[in-house]
Amino acid sequence: MKRIDVLDYLRGFALIGIVFINIFQMIPYIHVPPEYGLWSDMEQAVLKFINYAVFERFYTIFSFLFGIGFYLFTSHARARGERAYLLFTRRLLILLIFGFIHHQFQPGEALTVYAILGFLLLPLYQLKPIINLALGLILLVSNVWLGPIGMSLSMFILGLWAGQCEIFEHVVQYKKRWIFIQVVSLILIPFGLYAQNEIINRTGLLDAGMAAGGLAEDVFYVTTLTLLLQYPFMRKWLMPMSKLGRMALTNYIMQTVLILTMDAVLDLSNHAYYLILAMIATEILMFQMIFSVMWLNRFAMGPLEWIWRIGTYGKIPEHYKQKINESKKMSL
Repeated sequence: MKRIDVLDYLRGFALIGIVFINIFQMIPYIHVPPEYGLWSDMEQAVLKFINYAVFERFYTIFSFLFGIGFYLFTSHARARGERAYLLFTRRLLILLIFGFIHHQFQPGEALTVYAILGFLLLPLYQLKPIINLALGLILLVSNVWLGPIGMSLSMFILGLWAGQCEIFEHVVQYKKRWIFIQVVSLILIPFGLYAQNEIINRTGLLDAGMAAGGLAEDVFYVTTLTLLLQYPFMRKWLMPMSKLGRMALTNYIMQTVLILTMDAVLDLSNHAYYLILAMIATEILMFQMIFSVMWLNRFAMGPLEWIWRIGTYGKIPEHYKQKINESKKMSL
C-alpha cells in the first residue's frame, strides 16, 4: 500500500513544536533582564508565542498521528495476511522499552504513556467509525477530569477514526470540506484562547485550559499544512520536514540527547536565558533536518525505526535491505 506522505510532514511539524517544549522543561532558565531593552522584549514575545501557540499543542497532534499510525499498521498487516494484533503488540512492547530508557533522562517524555495506552486501541479497531468518533469526543470532553492521559487517549481514538475514514487519502476530493474546517477553526482560535485563560485563572486546571485553548489551533495547523501540501512546490520546499517526520522516533529521542549534551558542555542550567534556549532549539531542528535528509538518502528508515521494525517482525525488513543494496551499487 502506498505511503501517505502528508503524515510524514505532519509528524515533522509536530516534532518542530515538541523540541521547544522539551528544552524549556529540561533546562532551568533565567529571563533576560528588563534593562536589556530589545532583547527582553524579544524574549517576552517568544514566551507568549510558545505559551499560546506551541505549549500543549504539538503533543496533541503527535497523539492524533499515533492513532492514524495504529490503523494503517494494522490494516496493512491484515492485507498481507499477517497476525496484525500480535505484531502491533510487539511494536508497543518495543516502544515501551524505548520509553522506559528515555524516561530515565527525560521524565516528561511521551513514549511510555503511548505504549501503555496503545493497547487500548486494539479492541476499537473493529468498531464502526461513528462509534470511535463518539468515544473520542466523549474522552475529549472528559479531559477536565482525566488530564493529559485523557487527552492522549482521545486523540488516539480520533486518529483511529480519521484512519478509518481515510480523510488524508482523499484531501483533493473533499477539499471544500477541508477549507471549511480550516476557516471555522481559525475563527474559533480567539474564543479558545479566551476559554484557556478563563479556565486556568478561575479553576487552576492547567490541562483542561490548555485543551480548550489548543484544540482549534491544532485543527487549524493540521488542515492548513495538509492543504498547502496539495501543491507540489510546497512539498518540495517543506521536504526536510517530511524527512524529519519519517524518522520521528529517532529524532524525538535524539532531541533529548542533544539537549542534555549541550546542557552538560555549555553549562546552560540556571545560566541560559529563555531566548537563548529558543535559539538552541532552532539550531537542533536545523541539524536534525539536515541529518534526516542525508540519512534517508542512503537508508530506508532511521536507526531506531530499524530496531523497532526488527523487534516487531523478528527480521530485517526487505525494503531496508533493498535500499542498502541500491546505495552500495550507487557508491561503486
